[in-house]
Amino acid sequence: MSRFCTRALALTDRASFVEFERNNREPFEHFNEPHPPRYYSDVGLEQAFDKLLARQDDMRFLTRVTTRGDAAQWVGKGSLTVHNTDEGDFAMLVYQTDRHHWKQGAASVLLADLIHEAQALSMSRVDALIASDNVVSLHLLRRAGFKVVGWSTPAALLRGHAHCLQLSRPLRGVVGPSLARAHMHQPA
Repeated sequence: MSRFCTRALALTDRASFVEFERNNREPFEHFNEPHPPRYYSDVGLEQAFDKLLARQDDMRFLTRVTTRGDAAQWVGKGSLTVHNTDEGDFAMLVYQTDRHHWKQGAASVLLADLIHEAQALSMSRVDALIASDNVVSLHLLRRAGFKVVGWSTPAALLRGHAHCLQLSRPLRGVVGPSLARAHMHQPA
């Protein structure tokens, strides 16, 4: 059993959100386009939390948080944004873990929960975009069944422009590596 738990974002998470965002600004901005400086002010973070909470109501956006057991302090957060296409609905995945909990399994627990939520929403697939030099995320996503499907628009990071990879994991049908393990029982 994991020592990490995931759950839905709650109104009572305001202080945990503020603490998480401030404590993880530097690692976030290393692999993601930075927020404007005012985002990290008291008012900016209050507004960001209110917006994040409000987005949960439209059923097109879902946020999950990871904690250590029943503790209030976040060790990770992730979200799914639902998109509609002719091939069916898919979810765009984003996630982040607290730098003090890297390589402890928190990201794996969060990712598994978000994939489960996407399946419950009947998504056809889950996509993610990552900086091409983010080998930790690449490894994590590939272990979770994602495959690189192409390149995306370069991201404007504080350290310069970074090429971005698009990864995808189908959620319907038997594809890829699963096919080799599939078998059928046929009558003799």
